[in-house]
Amino acid sequence: MVASLVLTGAAIFLGYVMAGALQKIEYVAVPINWLIEYAGSVRVMIITGIVLFPITFFLTSLRLVRDLREINTGLQEISAGRFGQVVRVKGKDELSVITESMNQLSSEWDHYLAEITRGLGEIASGQFDHQIPEIADHQLGEVALSINRMSMQLKHSIAEERKAEKTKNDLITGVSHDLRTPLTSILGFLEVIENDRYQDEVEMRYYVNIAYEKSLALQRLIDELFEYTRVNNGMPLELSELNMTGLIGQLAEEFVPITESAGMEIRLNVQEGDFKIQADGALLVRAYENILANAIQYGRMGKYIDIDIAQDGDMLVVRIQNYGVPIPERDLPFIFDRFYRVDSSRSKQTGGTGLGLAITKSIVEVHGGGITAHSNKKATWFETRLSRFGPNQTQVAVAEEVQNEINRLPTVLPEQDLLPKQRIFPWLRHLSLSRIAAVPMILLLVCAVVLFSMKNSFTSNLVVKLPSVFSENEDSTLTSTSGNNEMALITGKTDKGYTLLIHDYLFDGQSLSIQYSMKHSNQISELQWVKKKSVKPTFTLDASTIKAVPGIATDSGVVLAKNGTIRFHFTGSSPPPDQFLLRINVNQLILSDGPGQQDLLSGDWSFEIPVKKNYERKANGQSAPLQDSTDF
Repeated sequence: MVASLVLTGAAIFLGYVMAGALQKIEYVAVPINWLIEYAGSVRVMIITGIVLFPITFFLTSLRLVRDLREINTGLQEISAGRFGQVVRVKGKDELSVITESMNQLSSEWDHYLAEITRGLGEIASGQFDHQIPEIADHQLGEVALSINRMSMQLKHSIAEERKAEKTKNDLITGVSHDLRTPLTSILGFLEVIENDRYQDEVEMRYYVNIAYEKSLALQRLIDELFEYTRVNNGMPLELSELNMTGLIGQLAEEFVPITESAGMEIRLNVQEGDFKIQADGALLVRAYENILANAIQYGRMGKYIDIDIAQDGDMLVVRIQNYGVPIPERDLPFIFDRFYRVDSSRSKQTGGTGLGLAITKSIVEVHGGGITAHSNKKATWFETRLSRFGPNQTQVAVAEEVQNEINRLPTVLPEQDLLPKQRIFPWLRHLSLSRIAAVPMILLLVCAVVLFSMKNSFTSNLVVKLPSVFSENEDSTLTSTSGNNEMALITGKTDKGYTLLIHDYLFDGQSLSIQYSMKHSNQISELQWVKKKSVKPTFTLDASTIKAVPGIATDSGVVLAKNGTIRFHFTGSSPPPDQFLLRINVNQLILSDGPGQQDLLSGDWSFEIPVKKNYERKANGQSAPLQDSTDF
């Protein structure tokens, strides 16, 4: 459109000049003068423009129509899912920019969909560790993120399934061994009794007693095995608010008869505070019973069992410590495994099944907590850590593990298949395009200026027929009537999106007043600026100014919403100098969105201005400007 108008105007202007020149030729001047006389030069130029404009518009639009068809074909290919198509448009105008963006988009989508397809193929073949790079803030990036999460969830689920299968096999193996041992003894002694291979009733009762003890041990093993499987199979928790100090204290009192018979004493140490927790009380009692029972059985030599209750952030920490024989370092990593015994012979004598600590660990973990064991030559202690807010706040380990693995992946796809001019100096490319697009507008403006400034430069009689176009009477409407009523500006400083402007000052030798105002830069939108009810800077005199001008001090001044006046007075024995350099430190803004809503913004809006006496104090206390005062 612009090019058509330019060409039409240029053709009319050229015809105008040629008509003036042809009027000097005798035979050609006759029809020209006839047209001017009977039709008028203005009407001729208007009709010529109406005829020429469609022709020039058609000629200049041929390339545009061709390029638009190419772009439409490329868009149809993209909409059909055939990415990677390249649309070629010559030139460096806006259409070429659109085409380059479309080609880049098509290439990126084609490459990224190939990445996603390849990633899905890797995942389908069982490579769950393969991750698809993600594009930030992109819908295809969200698809890749969902696929990566699905892959990690599948990997974790398969690992959990394999672990569960291994756990089941280990459990069957352990149960078979631990059930067969007492059962073999029971069957052996019952066989002796069945075949009357005993000497008297005393020996028979001895065999019956052994079989009975083995049966009790077998019953205890089955009960603990049932409890272990019940806890590990997702048994629902009956949560309630518990006071851990009361629970542990009551449990310690119940163990008093056992500890006294073992010659031991339980010492309870509790920090000050409120140790309440959301948990299943019956299960926690069972867990701490197992730990205390172990401490009594294997810590008799130490005489004491210390129980410490403390709080670490949102975690409640319970430590149970005994001073008996230490646990060997090689056994510490395995003491919470099922059927594991540190000393097999000692465990058989004390009746241990190897499931007590495993049950304790399962109970603590089902509450979302953790348990650890430590041992040295001086003491052995077990430490449990439970969330004060219940298991729902901590049972997210699987999701967090998956998310952490995903967060370690690259989140932005690197640039690929981009032209060099799209990678190097993009600002130069945009600048050149803006210059090229502005050329027709500049030419049109130049032509308009030339046409309106020619006046009577041509000797052609056509000028006489167009007096209104070049009339000088219309120039008076272009006279500027605008004035500059803004406040004078001395200096300014911008930081964090806010600008502190320093305007006029008044210095009469006894006081100094400086006018300031607050503005905003492009970093802050107009809507954000309007929402700020007030923006107040904090002014502090610099040490150099205090040293140069002894006795200078700051008054309260006048502070409005976003502007105000800083006031200084002089309390020294001698008057201040007539001119000095004033340095003010401004390192903080008080931002307010309304009553009671204030924020502090730190930054650097410090400034310095040369101050010169420009007012004098009259006898009546009023200040008047000096006649020869000039700001600098």
